[in-house]
Amino acid sequence: MRRRVGSLLRDYREQAGLAPGAAAKKLGWDSTRQGRIERGLYRVAIDDVRKMLETYGIHDDEEAVRELAEASNEAPGSGWWAAYMGKISDALLDFIIVESKAKKIQVQHPSIIPGLLQAPGYVRELFNGPLHPDNRGLAGMLSAVRMARQEVLHRPGDSVHLHALVSEAALLHRFPTAPGVMKEQLRKLADDAERPNITIQIVPADVPAYAAANQAMTIMGFGHPWPATVSIDNSLGGNFLDDPAEVSALSVMFEKIAELSLPADKSRDLINAHLEEKF
Repeated sequence: MRRRVGSLLRDYREQAGLAPGAAAKKLGWDSTRQGRIERGLYRVAIDDVRKMLETYGIHDDEEAVRELAEASNEAPGSGWWAAYMGKISDALLDFIIVESKAKKIQVQHPSIIPGLLQAPGYVRELFNGPLHPDNRGLAGMLSAVRMARQEVLHRPGDSVHLHALVSEAALLHRFPTAPGVMKEQLRKLADDAERPNITIQIVPADVPAYAAANQAMTIMGFGHPWPATVSIDNSLGGNFLDDPAEVSALSVMFEKIAELSLPADKSRDLINAHLEEKF
């Protein structure tokens, strides 16, 4: 989260029209300290956060001061993911921590069931299949991590709202060596679709190609003062896009694909139909 603190402080500085050197001079710091804070290399004390925001013309926002200071000083190993630090990639660790802070998640995957909706057997088959024949230990650990991530959907009183766009093609997948996996997966998908904090829309197979071919992405929204961020996803983490224009463009793309998708009630019907007809 320290990287996100630095990124947000940099955005505030740029919005104030201050170059890094000019901001550092106003703050009475050297430019090296300024740069390291913005790159997320330094913890920032609450008094320093307050001083920076006032310098950037942001006054009387104690909530932002507190949030930024707490996030900057939060130890990265303070969640369930601590057991995996040093064993998984930094990109995946960053993604897990940021995802855990989200209030709203929009996820779209053009070919498989999104990770937050995957059943245990489905996860195991994805990581233990023929694409990963020589690394069973890593596959088992990544499977456990993916299942643990789903706690964001089940936290009492603080569960994330998830809006997922799921390709119809993903409902048709089969695992020859584990024929019961898709039955379990479709049943989980049907159950999740009934949860009040989860919206699932199926993207039909006959949508225009530009919608079906879009890359996997996760858009995460947060409480004040944090701006939304987008992860262009892969199995080992993802690449974050924080630029407001890029986030806005991808959010518009998500909504356009959602408009082409089946409504939530018809999506539930289609999931149940696949479950009843195929199994």
